[in-house]
Amino acid sequence: MKRALPLVVTSTLIGLAACASSPDEIFYTALGASDAVGIGAIPPTEGYVFRIQNELEEQVDDVPFVNLGLPGADVAAIENTLDSFLVLGREPDLVTLWTGPNDVIRGDDPEDFEGDLEDILAQLRDETDAVIVMANVPELTELPRFEEEPDADVTEARVEAFNGAIERQADEFNVSIVDLHEEGIEEDLVSDIDGFHPNNEGHRRIAEEFLEVILPQFGL
Repeated sequence: MKRALPLVVTSTLIGLAACASSPDEIFYTALGASDAVGIGAIPPTEGYVFRIQNELEEQVDDVPFVNLGLPGADVAAIENTLDSFLVLGREPDLVTLWTGPNDVIRGDDPEDFEGDLEDILAQLRDETDAVIVMANVPELTELPRFEEEPDADVTEARVEAFNGAIERQADEFNVSIVDLHEEGIEEDLVSDIDGFHPNNEGHRRIAEEFLEVILPQFGL
């Protein structure tokens, strides 16, 4: 992940007008895989979703937080996790979502991925009024892990196909995208342990990119 990961908003910033004044409470829910759990950061609570929560707590009185990150999760597993959460009747004000890398690596079909992603976003739109901010797939081929051991499933073309699916569904459901793909990978932001997950600095950069989208939508 390069030094300045650019931000692309592919749709109208949901809630900007409604949140002209700062809220007293933001109920934040994170959806994702191992990155959402903080893997690669030491300690894991230095991960990007925790940093997002911490920054929100600096500006808002109360930030209830539910982390639904699931290590190793693909988009189907994230959908199942969301189903179980929404059954409880809790409605977040903010949802961050980062999915796709595990699906690429496992050789999943981009069309199947897109169908599950559509279901996730449709459910969030139908059952909540949340601001939804979603990251796309970085250029995985540039990660040290895949530079050292290339994988037939991890190609530029497949990453592009998955990002196309993310962009189409973001447009369909008025979801903002944090573009983690555009600038490629910077090795000093990647964990030395596995050559795959962000390290502490990488998680910090990702949090900053999410926050650049999130804060204006809540008048912060």
